Amino acid sequence: MSTKPVPLRQVEVARRAGVSPATVSKVIHGGTGISPALRSRVLQTMHDMGYLPDDAQRRLGAIPRRICLITYFQFLSLDSSYFHAEVIRSITSECAHFGIQVESVLLDRDGPRDVAAYRQQLKARDAEGVLIVGIDSLELLAPLRGTGKAVVIVNGNDPLGMFDSVSPAARLGSYLAAQHLLACGHREIVHVTHLNRPFIHQRLDGFREALEQAGIPFEASRHLINIDSDTFSAQRASKVIGAMVRRNTLKATALHCVSDYTAFGVIQGLQRAGRRVPEDHSVVSFDDLPFAPLCTPPLTSVGIDRSHLGRTAVKQLIDRFQHPDEPTQRIETGPRLSIRESVQTLRPHAAPPKVVLTQDQ
Repeated sequence: MSTKPVPLRQVEVARRAGVSPATVSKVIHGGTGISPALRSRVLQTMHDMGYLPDDAQRRLGAIPRRICLITYFQFLSLDSSYFHAEVIRSITSECAHFGIQVESVLLDRDGPRDVAAYRQQLKARDAEGVLIVGIDSLELLAPLRGTGKAVVIVNGNDPLGMFDSVSPAARLGSYLAAQHLLACGHREIVHVTHLNRPFIHQRLDGFREALEQAGIPFEASRHLINIDSDTFSAQRASKVIGAMVRRNTLKATALHCVSDYTAFGVIQGLQRAGRRVPEDHSVVSFDDLPFAPLCTPPLTSVGIDRSHLGRTAVKQLIDRFQHPDEPTQRIETGPRLSIRESVQTLRPHAAPPKVVLTQDQ
């Protein structure tokens, strides 16, 4: 039985796209079993080569041509927030790969919120999709509801569960860091944080879970230091921890920090107050930024692949654009623990001598 030959142009598309001719045929005819990213790559290659059958041309329209990126302008600086800057750089690179135009709405994290002006900016952009990075407040999400746009939150969650999100596994990562301290013999551990965002509470939840699994009931007065800051402030953390040392109210042998920036301040506060890390206090953290190994001592920290986070967010936005009626998804990027010199294993207490009873006793 003879088979229908694959058209020559499809073979050329397959060669340039780095796929098989069968894959190109599936894309053209709407076949299943192809990821959104691969489908988009083949369609874009066909577009670049000027070879787009009518049905494929229609499916090319299933990729948003223009999206809006909403974030704080402070996140665009490597100096103020390497974490978000790297995620945003990955997002713009991935959008360029798909031929998606990115327009931005930049907000001031530290200034007053003009919600009316914010709504006007969103209306002026008139984008087909929205990526909102590092923001999950109900006030700023509200103008996006009911618009029919594809929306994905990056490094945050929608408290109402109406939008997709792509985030680090905050609870699991925090749990792993606490487990490491417990495995090193620490029992007096305190979580240093600032509870200013719903997403940040997940790191406290992971810490609490690890303690309770180890048989240590969580008590806020014993296990929580809220530095009461709107941001990951090293300066504020240094001031709070230093003051506790001078008042002799810091009883913990280990400090579990919500972020690397907080940990840098904690270590600075301890050292300025005459304490040693890790000899007097061990420190772990979350984010594993590039300068964590350069800290003195090098910082044990839980990190995630920030570039992968940005790429995944773009692909999820495309998927949401193509399937607007599917249930919302919360996608988490798995953490990894980088063990360095900021944690010291406690020496176990000497066991009491065994008492051997004889018949005379």
